[in-house]
Amino acid sequence: MLSRAGCKNVEPLNVDFLTVDPLDPKYGRVTHILLDPSCSGSGIVNRLDHLLETEIEDDGDQEDRLKRLAAFQLLMIKHAMKFPGVRKIVYSTCSIHATENEHVVRETLNSEEARTGPFSLADRTEVLPQWHRRGLPDELEHQGQAESLVRCLPGDDATNGFFVSCFVRDVALNEKRKADAIEDDDGHEAGVPQKKKKKKKRKPNHA
Repeated sequence: MLSRAGCKNVEPLNVDFLTVDPLDPKYGRVTHILLDPSCSGSGIVNRLDHLLETEIEDDGDQEDRLKRLAAFQLLMIKHAMKFPGVRKIVYSTCSIHATENEHVVRETLNSEEARTGPFSLADRTEVLPQWHRRGLPDELEHQGQAESLVRCLPGDDATNGFFVSCFVRDVALNEKRKADAIEDDDGHEAGVPQKKKKKKKRKPNHA
């Protein structure tokens, strides 16, 4: 497909993304990651194997499968956040289930990787602002975060079921943290409060 499209600046790699070292100099200039990991495919309306699958599996089996997929998806996003130069990560699925969508976003935002980044959800103005269907507020830690998410529902939106989220790094804060670490003159770990030195009291001069 890339060849037929005439792409000349693409280097396909058939590797497990989780085995890619974020600190490899080869990926030092990576600023944007599009992450579309394996999912249930529950939003694909013409997928006959999915329809058969849901008939065979009971609710318990399906929920277990969704949780396993969500755990894998979360792992992928957290790995993407370890790339030092990355500024935007788009996470998408062709699933209609909150387990793989809003719940994964919720867990991501509470992760150590997101806090260290630091990463947050892009504002609605940066994520298809004209699109009417947003995330599910009740499935998120803060309902306002739903405005940053995009959903498509089969049958209602003339599309397949789809979900898109965009995580952005606070570059300014990240650079400030790096600068603070470099300018730590005392050789202590940056960010750790240091004890203040007590000033010696001067003895009063007597005439």
